[in-house]
Amino acid sequence: MNKLLFFLSILCISTILFAQNSVDTLNQLDNSGKKHGYWKKSDRDTLRYEGKFEHGIPVGEFKYYYPSGNIKAKMVYSENGTVSNTTMYFSTGPKMAEGVYINKKREGEWINYDGEDHIIAKVNYKNGLKSGECTYYYSEGGKLEIINYENGVEHGNYVQYFNNQSVKMKGTYEHGEFHGVFAYYYPNGIINNTGKYVHNLREGVWSMTDDLGKPIVNVTYKNGNVISREVFQKEKDPEYLNKKLSDEEIKKKGTGNTDNGINDPRYDGY
Repeated sequence: MNKLLFFLSILCISTILFAQNSVDTLNQLDNSGKKHGYWKKSDRDTLRYEGKFEHGIPVGEFKYYYPSGNIKAKMVYSENGTVSNTTMYFSTGPKMAEGVYINKKREGEWINYDGEDHIIAKVNYKNGLKSGECTYYYSEGGKLEIINYENGVEHGNYVQYFNNQSVKMKGTYEHGEFHGVFAYYYPNGIINNTGKYVHNLREGVWSMTDDLGKPIVNVTYKNGNVISREVFQKEKDPEYLNKKLSDEEIKKKGTGNTDNGINDPRYDGY
């Protein structure tokens, strides 16, 4: 019995000493005042991050937390703390994004998720800015659009896709502006509308066709303003259809109102 009590006493003392030693080795500074060893950084009672430093330089895996306690990010440091392979998470738990930081700036391909492990974007970075080809996806799969960037600004080819992966639109950016020939398509591959942009403004002749490829209307622009219109199929001309719809809406709003909508707050526009 005495031996058992002696053993339990020794075990209890050892546990206390170990726990005390663990606390003493947390959140330490070296002789130069730099973080050294294992750190658990808290904001009041909320753990913000934990990981190991070597004379102020993060090494290995660090974990960052939401106020709820769920993991916000995992970052694995290397190359003297300048590189970190990172995985980010939504506050609810699923993966949000993954990629690499170099000198605290995004570099190379980053993959973004929708919260249900579906990839919704693959974005390339250079020195923290979007660069090169970036692809965005429908949550259910398949490409949504491909945009090219230069120094964080849209520049180069731009393509959008329908759900069936046929091309919806093709065009080009020049330093963040629509510039060059654009074409918009029907899901069956026939061109719906095509023409040229000059620094975000439509210029020259824009041609619209129906889904059989037959011309509907040609509209001529100068500095974004309509100069002339040549209509081939009036019943399919957007301007005619919009006017017809507007006229029908006005008639509906007037029906059943003795004042035809005048002074009725629902129809203040008339």
